[in-house]
Amino acid sequence: MRAAVWTPEADIEVVEEDAPTPGPGEVVLSMRSAGICGSDLHRYRKPDVDPAPTGRPGHENGGVVAAVGPGVDGLREGDVVGVEPIVRCQECDRCRAGWYTQCRRAPFALLGERHPGGMAEFMLAPAYTAYPAPPGVDAEIAALAEPVACSVNAVDLVDVRPGETVLVLGAGNIGLTGILALRAAGAKVLITARYEHQAEAARRLGADEVIPADESGAARLQELRQQEAVDVVFESVGGAADTMADAMRTVRPRGRVVMLGVFMTPRVSINPFDLLLHEIHLTGAVVYGSPPGRRPHFAEALDVVAQFPGETRSLITHRFPIDDAARAFATAADKANKSIKVHINPSA
Repeated sequence: MRAAVWTPEADIEVVEEDAPTPGPGEVVLSMRSAGICGSDLHRYRKPDVDPAPTGRPGHENGGVVAAVGPGVDGLREGDVVGVEPIVRCQECDRCRAGWYTQCRRAPFALLGERHPGGMAEFMLAPAYTAYPAPPGVDAEIAALAEPVACSVNAVDLVDVRPGETVLVLGAGNIGLTGILALRAAGAKVLITARYEHQAEAARRLGADEVIPADESGAARLQELRQQEAVDVVFESVGGAADTMADAMRTVRPRGRVVMLGVFMTPRVSINPFDLLLHEIHLTGAVVYGSPPGRRPHFAEALDVVAQFPGETRSLITHRFPIDDAARAFATAADKANKSIKVHINPSA
């Protein structure tokens, strides 16, 4: 089979590999669509950053079951699936409680990170990671359930309720997919956007208001602060931005702030008096889980993309065959291309 792998220079090349065979509790997926994530781009052409021990990226995956190993129930050849990429022990207290991202034996052991990912014609995966897609959801849309699930987790953590106003800071991939999860929760969604193509995407996804990164946008944020109109803030920028301070200033007293952005510095600027005097609830959200009394976040995310199939597909701005994987990464890394989601279609 053909597979995209990291080179020692943290670039991407396509090689020939043996196609996998499923063992007990495993499935082999014919990979139809694999999205390039921002975490992939953090490694791209940066040889000083560990380019994943497995060598093969791809954790935003949609495919079709090609082979089923012994002992697998609930899946059969031909099923369209989205892949929740977290590999875990399934036995420790955290796994049993549904917070398997924090597995004691294998924390953050993702397909595409510690295990070979989906940028290949076929991928071997534990059967428990493959979720059958709802009717009408194809593998391309199913691949987008992974970033959507991150926001489903955030919605759960801060208990977003119907009718609440949520401000999303940042219209990158996580901010934009967050619009869908928040719409499904019944929230009114406001989002800040730096670039016009992001603003256009936010409108296509159904944001109630897009706030530009200019003087008029700054005035609008000040107005929201004065009105105490924002119940929840989703911070999705990260990097070296000052957005955590913006979130704390903008959310209403006793409001909630959830941090989804990945900051590249160990320190961020916030005013602790905002947290203390306004009794703001602040939490971090990383990927997803299966909390007690609730369906797995990934299953809910598949329902979200099924609810908004056209909007979901509109996130994909570029598609490439597996042989053009290097060009796909170059496209995703170059902001001049105005990409949002770049997908590789290994066996389409």
